Amino acid sequence: MSTPADTTVCLGRVAAPSQHECTSSTFYFWVDQACTVERTQIVTTSCLLAGRKVEFVGIVQEVYRRSRQKDIGEEAARFDSRSGVRPPFDSEGVTYAEVAILRTDPVAHTPPTEESEVFLASAAAAAKGFGMDKMADKLDIGLLRNGGTQFAGRACIDLAFLLGENGGHLNVNGIAGLGTKSTLLLSMNWLLLREAARQKKEKPSGANLLQVVPVVFNVKNFDLFFIDRWNTKFRDGEAEHRQNWKDMGVGDPAPFKTPKFLAPQARGVTTPVATGGRTTGVEAYSWSLSDVIRQGLFKFLFSEDDIGTANLGGLVGEVEEWLTSGTQDDPKLRTTDGAPKTFQELLEWFKKAKDAKGDDKSFGDFLAGTKGSFYRRLKYVVMEGDGVLRRNDEKGKPIVVPNCGETSPTVIDLYGLVGTPSLQRFVVAAVFHQIQQTQSAKKVANLKFLITLDELNRFAPKDSHDPITQKLETVASEGRSQGIILFGAQQQASLVKPRVIENSAVRAVGRSGTLELGAEVWKFLGPSARSAASQLQPDEKLIYQPSFREPMLAKIPFPPFALSENDAAEAEPTGGGATGRSAGLSTAVSSGF
Repeated sequence: MSTPADTTVCLGRVAAPSQHECTSSTFYFWVDQACTVERTQIVTTSCLLAGRKVEFVGIVQEVYRRSRQKDIGEEAARFDSRSGVRPPFDSEGVTYAEVAILRTDPVAHTPPTEESEVFLASAAAAAKGFGMDKMADKLDIGLLRNGGTQFAGRACIDLAFLLGENGGHLNVNGIAGLGTKSTLLLSMNWLLLREAARQKKEKPSGANLLQVVPVVFNVKNFDLFFIDRWNTKFRDGEAEHRQNWKDMGVGDPAPFKTPKFLAPQARGVTTPVATGGRTTGVEAYSWSLSDVIRQGLFKFLFSEDDIGTANLGGLVGEVEEWLTSGTQDDPKLRTTDGAPKTFQELLEWFKKAKDAKGDDKSFGDFLAGTKGSFYRRLKYVVMEGDGVLRRNDEKGKPIVVPNCGETSPTVIDLYGLVGTPSLQRFVVAAVFHQIQQTQSAKKVANLKFLITLDELNRFAPKDSHDPITQKLETVASEGRSQGIILFGAQQQASLVKPRVIENSAVRAVGRSGTLELGAEVWKFLGPSARSAASQLQPDEKLIYQPSFREPMLAKIPFPPFALSENDAAEAEPTGGGATGRSAGLSTAVSSGF
């Protein structure tokens, strides 16, 4: 960490002249000529108000410089409009800063008085400004920026706003590459796994300990299939990166221990699709018709908006009902009345029903056009999805999400389905649906499913109303009460269903485009924060949660785990002793993870 700044030097004094009046949310101060003040610095001041001392903590929104000249003409005239001329007297301008008030102690909805001394905040004062002293259960996620190069301690969030007590979910926005969304999302998974292990180590038999099940969707180039390997860029600058983690309170940053990797089953075989440089340790996933009916996923095969209409939606529901036998709690694929056993048989069976006359008992309430539309869509998804949807097999290998605390993530690949976005959305909906059913049973106390999903605009488009979008909206609005926490990300929040964005209690903004930042979804950010968001460095994030008056600028330490095959170091031998996913916990706990 950089050398702490001197918090005993007076930076200047509060001023409230005409056109720069202080308010209950903002104050101004002029800067001492011997001092430098920067945007994003955290400052303090205090004054007596009605005989009571009130302390103010604020963040510098902008720094201004004003000369004593009235206009640009006077400025040029001092030099006779020639840059080589040196006037006899200096301009003697003034530097002043605009400060947004983060907190007052005691609470006072009023500005500080003029001439009050202003100081750079200490780490304790900065933490107090963001309410960290009131967080019963907090998570350190980075270092709190205090100007261009300084830090004011650790940046943390309140787990009550992340894991469901007072709010839930995390959303990250940022442009490709510079936004570094995956870095933050995976670091959050790593830190929460570490926190769960810490609690278990400190209270092995304690009740209501945090348990997490991280589920990570891979949407680009099998990039996240290497998170169990060291990042070569981390090792290139290891001393600095390790120091950043140490300053954050983590002395043992490391890759994930023994994650589970799942990829779509390839067409005509039992093995997964090729996953780039990850040639071992990958399991295949797929669904047969029987699996789809048993898990209640039939409607998610149809991703178009008109599935919600009375015509097509009604036919989908009726077909599913006819295919289903057993109880509501234990549905099964019908085996009587010549019911189809595979997707291919379903196509052939329905084609006959589709061609039947209007008085035929086979879905006779629906017009031929509706039946034709249903058949075409079903045929498309079955033919395109042959592999992950087992067209001629009676059994598949459906994804089974763990139902108790884990020590490493389950990484589910979607990139192998890149040519069929409807199937990518089906897989996402299937996983969410399964987790909802698991949590509805309320089997494990304080169990949190952490679902990491990038490219939210693909899975919950702003103007879409299909069952898959509705599923994500339900998770966003109701999931926190079930322990289902969405770690979502996108390049443009303005293209995502507003309900998904608005229900994210914790939001992080990486480098984002100015056009995007002008959208309505960003109105919660003030002009200064929007300007800062368009200029952030890759390792910086603006963090917002409901208890913050202003976003917190944090530096996120560089990850020790690889974020792509190109960054992945060579795999290292496991060595003796415990193996598999169970080994991850013992290793993690012993090393502080």
